[in-house]
Amino acid sequence: MLMLKALRERSIALLWSGQVLSAIGDEVCRVALIWLAVGLIGADAGYLAAAQSGALLVLCLIGGHWADSWNQRRTMVGVDALRGVIVLVPVAAFYFGRMTLPLLVVVALALSGLGAFFDPALQATLPEVSPDAETLQAATGLMSTTSRLSRAVGPAIVGVLAPFVATIHFFTLDAVSFAVSALSVGALPPPPPRAAPKRPRGSFRDSLASGFRATAAIPFMRELMLVRFAVGGLWGTAYSLGFALLVRALAPDDMRAFGWTVACYGVGNVAGALFIGNVRRRRPAFILFSGYLLLGVGLAGMAAARSLAWLGIAAAASAFGGPINDVPFVDLVQKLYDLDDLPKIIRLRMAVETGASLLLLAAAPALVRSFSARALVAYCGLGIAALGATGLFVHAEPAERRTA
Repeated sequence: MLMLKALRERSIALLWSGQVLSAIGDEVCRVALIWLAVGLIGADAGYLAAAQSGALLVLCLIGGHWADSWNQRRTMVGVDALRGVIVLVPVAAFYFGRMTLPLLVVVALALSGLGAFFDPALQATLPEVSPDAETLQAATGLMSTTSRLSRAVGPAIVGVLAPFVATIHFFTLDAVSFAVSALSVGALPPPPPRAAPKRPRGSFRDSLASGFRATAAIPFMRELMLVRFAVGGLWGTAYSLGFALLVRALAPDDMRAFGWTVACYGVGNVAGALFIGNVRRRRPAFILFSGYLLLGVGLAGMAAARSLAWLGIAAAASAFGGPINDVPFVDLVQKLYDLDDLPKIIRLRMAVETGASLLLLAAAPALVRSFSARALVAYCGLGIAALGATGLFVHAEPAERRTA
């Protein structure tokens, strides 16, 4: 298996293990936060998710001006340390009797925004720890399992611990996971010397436009960014808000049901990541649009589910398509761009997707009131499926020839 080959590299194994634990801690915290928000303000929780997308969008756009000149590994360690402190703030506030919803909102925004620095740095580190192209492709697939695995394990942990552990201590678990991640990155051996020095940092305007220029230079990548904009908004709305509302309609006030149902999504995500990570992806564009089609059909199935069991099955089917569209995108970026440009493209992708999520999540509460949560998730799923089918019909073959 290709992933096992990647894990035989000590640096990759070290990095992956730390990211798995960190991602699980993030998911435990995220599930608790969403459930509390939906319980407190119902569909208006979409505004919280929209605000998180806004924070990530802003830092994705402006953060590169500084982050692209930073040492990538030091950036990851520093961000982990800062996030670990941030998630302990609500714990301290709880024990001093000063826990408030605005405080939780600030914490959520800070954690979301800091991802704009960590995730691109992680992607830029993978080529440094991979000895050859095949190992890099395997490592890319392997890293995609971290967030996928967390969506299975994190909610399951919530489901098991919720009756015994105070909700506030899910934040404590997240703080521990950030410490583990920082230690794993700090233990990596020094990177090999670079053949060419990094380009000097330009003006703020140049930094802001660099990702757009790099994307515009390759027509297919420009088209793909537009697709990711649409899919990012539709998926973000369905997953960040619609999922919780669907579960609440079937099992009111049962956080364990939410945890276990989200875990079903995570299981499908892990299965998809293991599948895509262990195949040689010679036609990445064709695979990518197939993943969109499966993701969208599964979301539509979730909207049609009339029981928690069927909701979980549809969620797992939809989730299988997630890594099948995401990993080939990273393959294309790694193949088409220089190492110095990787963080720019990854950061732009994050900005594009979160910007779309911001727009749709801001409108989602009004849409839910006008239609229903089921209709919202169904329209999101059908929209993604249509983009996937269109991409397979129009773009896949030309894209393969252009990127060969």
